Parts: sequence; C-alpha cells; structure tokens
Amino acid sequence: MFILFFTGCQTQDSVRKPVNLKEITGNIEKANIKDDKLIIDKNDITTEITYIDYEYEGVTIGLFAVRDSNNQVKVMVNTCQSCGGSPYAYFVQVNDKIQCQNCGNLFEIDNLDNLVESGCNPIAISNKEENDQEIKIDIKELNELKPKFENWQGPKA
Repeated sequence: MFILFFTGCQTQDSVRKPVNLKEITGNIEKANIKDDKLIIDKNDITTEITYIDYEYEGVTIGLFAVRDSNNQVKVMVNTCQSCGGSPYAYFVQVNDKIQCQNCGNLFEIDNLDNLVESGCNPIAISNKEENDQEIKIDIKELNELKPKFENWQGPKA
C-alpha cells in the first residue's frame, strides 16, 4: 500500500481564505523613513507585537517588531518565505509565538533569529544597522519584496 501526504503552505495562486484567522492585536504604525532607511525606535517595542507598514509604489510592505523573553528586539518581514504572495501570508501574535494566517505554522518569538533560509517562516532582514536606541533598515531590501505584498491583506495603518 502506498500513501502520499502533501503538507505545507498555500502558494500565491491559492486565494482561498483560511478558516481560522486570528485577531490582529498590538500596535500598527506607519514606517519612519529617513535617508533611505526605515528607523525603528527600540524604546517603542514591547513584548506585544508592533506592525510597521512601509509604502512602496502603492504597495504596503509589512514588517513586525517584538521583544523576546531576553528583552531583545526582533524585527522580521511580515510575510512567510513560502506563502508570500498569498493575501493571508502575515503573522499574528499568539502568546509567545507568531502564527502565519495562511498556513497556520507557529514560531517562537525567542527563536526568530534561528529560522531556516527559504523555509516556511518569516523573512529575515539582512541589511540592517542596530545600536542601543534604534534599528535602521535599508529600504532597498524591502523594495525588492514588493511582489510578495501585491495581494497582501495583513495589518495596515
């Protein structure tokens, strides 16, 4: 007997609405842009997720920032590497985890720095500068993600 199972994320061509969408909680803010850098003030980030939206050529590109249990600020692109392109490929906080609203996968906030590249998880930001007060993200990297956000229905300010 041969049984085959398929699991994973829905693709961008799949537009069916997930049945168990979670309520979006936390703060939603417009991006603070200065000198082609998106600036995040670390003092404004708590253990409750903060969504940051950045507009590029009429498309909202989402990010989120949250403090982990060690008081470190984690900043990620608010779409899934695999699900990106789907309207529901965004993350919602569920206690000390975040959950993709497209595929339902859960990720511990403490482990967001240790995710698999090209996996079914949030997209890491590689081009950023960080000091004690702020995080600066080069918007060129964000602009390249525009195709993943053209149908996105995530949290917007």
